[in-house]
Amino acid sequence: MTDIKRITLSSLAAATLLASGAGTALAADYPVTDTADVEATTATSSVDDATAIQRASNPRPVEGTFTWDQSTITSNERISQMFSKAVAHLCGSVADLAQDNPLQWRLAVSGDVANAFTATVDEMAAEDSVQDTMSCTCGANPTDGGATITAEVKGIPVTYLIERAEACDGANAITFISSDGTETMMPLGYVIGRHAVISYEVNGEDLSASVGGNNQLWMTRTPAGYFVRDIVEVRITKEEATPAIPGEGHTYPNSPNVGITTASVA
Repeated sequence: MTDIKRITLSSLAAATLLASGAGTALAADYPVTDTADVEATTATSSVDDATAIQRASNPRPVEGTFTWDQSTITSNERISQMFSKAVAHLCGSVADLAQDNPLQWRLAVSGDVANAFTATVDEMAAEDSVQDTMSCTCGANPTDGGATITAEVKGIPVTYLIERAEACDGANAITFISSDGTETMMPLGYVIGRHAVISYEVNGEDLSASVGGNNQLWMTRTPAGYFVRDIVEVRITKEEATPAIPGEGHTYPNSPNVGITTASVA
């Protein structure tokens, strides 16, 4: 009878442990010889199950350090696919992007200035040119959308044009005129504060290899729709009313944009 009781109780313990997710090794290694042992094992398993459920429902807080940067440069191939071909009207594109020598492109500065002038990009670059990492994002780009790029942008600072032309006191507007006649007016202070650059190179290559055209206005914290391309004239004026801030009154779902390019767990 004793042997039969041991076999029966051992089988019961094994079934109990299997149901609780603890496995059957315990029953095989340590046969249960008494009903009290079975009850104790069952009670322990129930406590373990309750603890596991509680932990699953209330996971232990995990502490760590989250860091981010905008240093990942978008390749010119990717930029061309997204901003030059796939999205024809993005980033201030003009109707017909002429492919020329961007350094020989002539740019006029006019308006309420003491020294209106016209010069090639090459001539102006010899006097003042900057290179910086900048981003260009469509204002309507959804969260983690693809219409956002970061590139090494080289060009003529708009502040150089303003200073060389000697803008008159009270000038409060600047208009960028594209080769197709499109005019885009913005507050002068806004453009200066956004570190505006008329670019002629992106990632070390002419714009034709990326966004297209010969030059393009780049600014920080500004929707890409205001990034005028193929600029032929910059007009600085004193207006009765300061122009509206770019994007003012518009509702953008995600400006600025954030996307995850890599992730790791330590």
